[in-house]
Amino acid sequence: MRPLSKHDPRQIGPFRITGLLGGGGMGRVYLGHSADGRAVAVKTARSELADDQGFRTRFAREVAAARRVSGPFVTPVVDAAPHDDVPWMATDYVPGVSLTDAVRDGGPLPGPTVRLLTAGLLHALAAVHAQGLVHRDLKPSNILLTAEGPRVIDFGIAYSAAETALTATGTALGTPGFMAPEQLTMSGPEVTGAADVFALGGVIVFAATGGGPYGSADPQVLMYRTVHEEPRLDGLPDGLRELAADCLAREPGQRPALPVLMNRAGTPGPYADWLPEPVSVRLRELSEELDRLSGRGGPTRPLRLPAAPYPSDPSAAPYSSDPSAAPYSSDPSAASGTSGPVGLSGTSGPVDAVPTAAVQADAVPTAFVTKGPAAPTRVQAPAPAPTPAPAPSRRRVLAALAGAGAVAGGGALGWTLWTGGTGNTGSRTGGTGGSPDGSKSGGKSGGGARTAALPKGIRDKGVVTVGLDPTYAPMGYIDTSGGTVGVDIDLGNALGRELGVRFEFESATFDGLLAGLDAGRFDLVMSAMTDTRDRQEGRTGGTGTGRGVDMIDYFDIGLGLLVRKGNPEGVEGPDDLSGRTVAVERGGLARDYVGETGRGNPKVREFDTVNELCEDVRAGRSEVGLADFPVLAHTVATGTGGGALELVGGQLDPAPCGIAVAKSETDLRDAVREALDRIIANGEYAKILKRWGVEQGAVRRAVVNGGK
Repeated sequence: MRPLSKHDPRQIGPFRITGLLGGGGMGRVYLGHSADGRAVAVKTARSELADDQGFRTRFAREVAAARRVSGPFVTPVVDAAPHDDVPWMATDYVPGVSLTDAVRDGGPLPGPTVRLLTAGLLHALAAVHAQGLVHRDLKPSNILLTAEGPRVIDFGIAYSAAETALTATGTALGTPGFMAPEQLTMSGPEVTGAADVFALGGVIVFAATGGGPYGSADPQVLMYRTVHEEPRLDGLPDGLRELAADCLAREPGQRPALPVLMNRAGTPGPYADWLPEPVSVRLRELSEELDRLSGRGGPTRPLRLPAAPYPSDPSAAPYSSDPSAAPYSSDPSAASGTSGPVGLSGTSGPVDAVPTAAVQADAVPTAFVTKGPAAPTRVQAPAPAPTPAPAPSRRRVLAALAGAGAVAGGGALGWTLWTGGTGNTGSRTGGTGGSPDGSKSGGKSGGGARTAALPKGIRDKGVVTVGLDPTYAPMGYIDTSGGTVGVDIDLGNALGRELGVRFEFESATFDGLLAGLDAGRFDLVMSAMTDTRDRQEGRTGGTGTGRGVDMIDYFDIGLGLLVRKGNPEGVEGPDDLSGRTVAVERGGLARDYVGETGRGNPKVREFDTVNELCEDVRAGRSEVGLADFPVLAHTVATGTGGGALELVGGQLDPAPCGIAVAKSETDLRDAVREALDRIIANGEYAKILKRWGVEQGAVRRAVVNGGK
């Protein structure tokens, strides 16, 4: 961040400009502040470009593209004026270091950091492709490392191939070294979402080795190597090497679909302490500088936008070259159910709050490469990983996780979870509905007589806002139809009906949920969060998360034992692990469990994801799998393991999970606790757990803070 010169503006639109974040060939990016103190990053165009009507049109398309994409790993737009004398757009600002700078200053990133980076980028690409877009310029300088995970920025050429009128005939856009071969060749496959997968492979190589997959050279040399030579993957650790190699396949059809890659990369997060210390130090410095410049405004509120509508067929080829197979028109107005051109002043749905986001100036030039006539870009949006989604280890729910980190405004990213049926109409409902049997639940009904027990503010708005991390099947996750579903969703909707209000779910990273509750963004948190004394007292992993919470215990989560159907190995419980080959998640509490004294020194095989663990057991390479009980139970109940797996014994070492409520909200706490007791008594609670195959996690009654 640099001070302003005498030639820099002091005001852009409604924002007071206080510093220069960076600049590139297209313009400059400034730090600004709104009237209420919110920090924003304002991207402006160079004056000579502002006089080019074609550039203005492209800039407007960039704004429209960025507005359409939402999620925790992208950077949505706050405000924009592409037709001002100097075109500009603004996003909320979060202290972030570009991947380029992080590697240049500190060297290659550690393997675990690269895995978490990859997992977050895959979800970002899924959100982009779900809107019928191709980013087309994913590269290290367009990726920010923040305290809450990676962020993809810059949608400057997301429409270039789709809008032939905006692109000179025979021109392709991108950055040599990360562009896919089909972006470079004179005649070849059209550019689809597979090009972003290729670029991701290059980003993985850069992050892990400090160099690109085709070395360092002039752009023309890099382009030649991309088309004619194999990528250079020396120095990548096992696992990442295979992943990068598959992404960098020369033919688009040979690159894995995003759901497959999501399975292999594992869950995005947790992102507490995910970065090397030099990067973390720089983020803290940026955060302190932001505090000094702005005095830190009020808490950032979550964006109320639909969750990315990932389509439903995970077996379908996600990158079809058949125009008839593409579900999205090359016309931007055809996506997301909008009619007519995409508006520049807002989205097709209501936006009543703004997400935390980040912007970094792009100093790496984008190449203009001559090729054949441009064709409309078509991308079939990828489906997510087959149910269950890759689940984090039990540390995700039991370990003490850090707070929100150094994010401006002190909050987590969030977006409202909307109904997941057909289409994306923008009408908001309670929860997102959906369950394994296809039933829908949610909305406001019944229980009106009990509404009086709720605080007046909630009675007046008729809504309880619930924070949720939708990455943990079966408690809460995005299913193959794009809806956010799970035990927490169904229980929340049942509680809403009982109380006569709507439960409205807002997504956030798990690490930021309690900070969001403390900041008033959520009324409750439901996300398989273990009830611990530290959380009750406002501490997590030695980091303060607020003034403390009360936990309404609603579900027990422990470990489960997974074996092949028929239990040919005769495993009945933990005493039978001695001498066995046991599959566990790498770094999880299951690994600690089998390593405890008295377990008989089993042979341990470690995996990055539960999906890999289950496959190892199914194939007979491991005799038993040990992981989070609800994840394994859901795997068996849904037949995800091909119907070849079963659970044995009950939960091991179960711990209560609670619905978190701010300690000051005793009326809300008591109302929810009583409502939970009623749905336990009337049997609805048991039906919900049975629907998801997790009956063994049931509690007999709702208690607060373990009854202590």
